[in-house]
Amino acid sequence: MSAVEAKDITQKLFDTMGIQAVIEIDSDEPIYLSVNSDDSALLIGKGGENLRSIQAMINTIYRKSHKDAGYVGIDISGYKKERVEKVQAIAQELADKARETGEDQHLKPMNAFERRSVHTLLSEDSDIVTDSEGEGVNRHIVIRKR
Repeated sequence: MSAVEAKDITQKLFDTMGIQAVIEIDSDEPIYLSVNSDDSALLIGKGGENLRSIQAMINTIYRKSHKDAGYVGIDISGYKKERVEKVQAIAQELADKARETGEDQHLKPMNAFERRSVHTLLSEDSDIVTDSEGEGVNRHIVIRKR
């Protein structure tokens, strides 16, 4: 895999869209790119929908020439980082509540990336267990006291 190639694909896509953007390689393995643009709001879209679509396009294009390639992650103007921090803060509060009350706590539905970040965060807590429940857009995390 080549992060430079993934960056070039991303740049060509934005050029084709008429979007000026600065793209930086944050990580080579796995490939993770950071994008900054005056059009960040448009690129991110409502609830990150456009960002997920752009990322899916880039992954599809990249995998055409790299059959065994892993995932190419993209963040636009720190959106994903901020979102994960918010979701993890809420998850930690609900874990504390589950620990205190013994009641299951349900997070709102979220995408796989965000769910994975919560599972990873709370996996270090010996008093708490997490499960994903539901299907599709209704898939969410349940936090339980062990």
